[in-house]
Amino acid sequence: MKAIYYNSHGGIDVLKYGDIDEPKINRGEALIEVKYSSINRIDLLIRKGYPGINIPLPHIPGIDLYGRVIDVDNNDEINPGDYVVANTVFGCGHCEFCLSGKENMCNLWKMIGFHINGSHAELVKVPSKTLIKVKGNGEKLGVTPLSLSISWSALVTVGKIKKDDFVLIYGGSGGVGTFAIQVSKLFGAKSIVTTRNEEKEKILKLIGANYVINGNEENITERVMEITDKKGVDIVIDYIINPTMQVSLDVAKTNGKIIIFGFLGGNVFPINWQKFYLKSLRIYGIHNASKLELKNAIKYVENNEIEPYISRKLSLEEVIDGHKIMENNEIIGKLLVKI
Repeated sequence: MKAIYYNSHGGIDVLKYGDIDEPKINRGEALIEVKYSSINRIDLLIRKGYPGINIPLPHIPGIDLYGRVIDVDNNDEINPGDYVVANTVFGCGHCEFCLSGKENMCNLWKMIGFHINGSHAELVKVPSKTLIKVKGNGEKLGVTPLSLSISWSALVTVGKIKKDDFVLIYGGSGGVGTFAIQVSKLFGAKSIVTTRNEEKEKILKLIGANYVINGNEENITERVMEITDKKGVDIVIDYIINPTMQVSLDVAKTNGKIIIFGFLGGNVFPINWQKFYLKSLRIYGIHNASKLELKNAIKYVENNEIEPYISRKLSLEEVIDGHKIMENNEIIGKLLVKI
């Protein structure tokens, strides 16, 4: 089968397009004919070598998955011929977290396209328990699983978002950011989004952002406090950390929440702990989401209430170009991969 793969970690030059052996399923697995996928920023991090986590090589990247079931074992809800998406993460199946439907918190968690081969291939095998039967537009569903589920977990499950909340979203033009804008709107909250690009600023407003702050032209802290009448925001979505964490502490309102799911600017940053405890702030860390969270969120894509913003459409062979586009930050929303 045709696939994107690499034999060693490194820059874009390690990516190869060519033939690789077709996967064979074992007990509890499913074989999927991939129709659509996308490129996520974590694909780049894994390609370079993710700190502290080893993966088997050669490796096929690709986390998002929409496709047709060819064969399936041990899933009474899924049959050959069904169209499905896969939740990006799965657990051991036996611990307290897995048994309570929080497999993303399992200490033995694994991720499609990370610990196992991913969806940038004509065929992929995944644990059958990750699958969700879906209906609707395959392009939209193919770019949805990771970015939407993280947005949903951050804002709905952890953030407990509600009507009239203010939500600050850094770098809102990315996949998670564009979904977070729409999830905020869905719940009647007001999104404040940052960018450093005028063209992206216009598109973010079209997607539904209530306020867009251009960090090149405005002081983010001052502008946020002006928008919120000096009260600050209820929820901060921060996946940069360095140097954004200090701003997050400054603009979060008393008893507000700061939710972290990445560290694009660096994973170490000193913070003012006095400000943290005097404001009764809560900082949460999340990674991925549970299958139930994705199942609840993806209904809004199926019903066209949440519209993924797809800025580029690529073939499987063009995934290599997609890595270049993402590394250069030449993207708004999602990069679709048609396979």
